[in-house]
Amino acid sequence: MLRKAMWTGLYAGFGAASTMIARRLATKVWHVATGEDPPTKK
Repeated sequence: MLRKAMWTGLYAGFGAASTMIARRLATKVWHVATGEDPPTKK
């Protein structure tokens, strides 16, 4: 049971980290490609 909880936490942590990295990379690519800041939610 503890191993399953640890696996879930590890998996969630990697998921969150990869999401943040992907967002930063996408922002940089958008800025280089268009010279503008990416669109944001209002």
